[in-house]
Amino acid sequence: MATGIPGVDYPEAKEPVDVQSASRGDALTSFVEESGNGPLTLTVPADRSGRRVRLDIGEYVQLVWKGPEGLRALPAELTEVLPGEEPRWRVRPMGPATRGQRRNAVRAPMSLPVEAVSGRTQLIGESIDVSEGGLHCLFQPDGGTSTREHHATAETTGAAGDDAAGKGGAEAAPAGGSGRVELSSGTQLEVTLSLGGQEQPVRSKAEVVRVHPRTDRRIEVSLRFLGLPEREEDRIRARVFTELRVLRSRGLL
Repeated sequence: MATGIPGVDYPEAKEPVDVQSASRGDALTSFVEESGNGPLTLTVPADRSGRRVRLDIGEYVQLVWKGPEGLRALPAELTEVLPGEEPRWRVRPMGPATRGQRRNAVRAPMSLPVEAVSGRTQLIGESIDVSEGGLHCLFQPDGGTSTREHHATAETTGAAGDDAAGKGGAEAAPAGGSGRVELSSGTQLEVTLSLGGQEQPVRSKAEVVRVHPRTDRRIEVSLRFLGLPEREEDRIRARVFTELRVLRSRGLL
């Protein structure tokens, strides 16, 4: 039974939770529909392709959420799938809640200001989605308000990267000078991510994981944080969970 202090011993209603299943290796994000003294009712999460996830009745899962003083985790068993236009999972707690451990990086769509520096080139843009593991972002082709001297060119390899920019990738116009920097898988950058409000920005080294082909000159990349301290991961994760709550309350998730 889910008993104890709400938010500490079990997740509260409307809270996003990270559902960790031994049968799957991907991140699953659900929302608590019903909470309290008894089984919990969760929305059925979708995978990255947008399909509803299927788990077997009797499968053990771990629910991880953001508690008042850090991550919390509750072991549970899937006991029932409630049918409907938006199906629900009913899970039964199987033990006491403990300190949560990360396994997957929960991601949320968010448009936040991002700056990236490589050498003397500065790229300015915004995020498309964010997680504690990295971000998917879109940079302006002219470097925004940058007065740096170099071009910034995002290039991909192979035919999939061919588009209107030439051999593949979006070319940034120079802010003067004739140099250029190529963004490709493995390129390292200094990234500053604004979390909004009164929050201090997150500053970290990051590595380009993928350059996404585009038909315009903007630069779209997926980045992975390098050596991000745990306290900064916690700040990003808290911001992600807050955004997920907002999106859910607006009926967008």
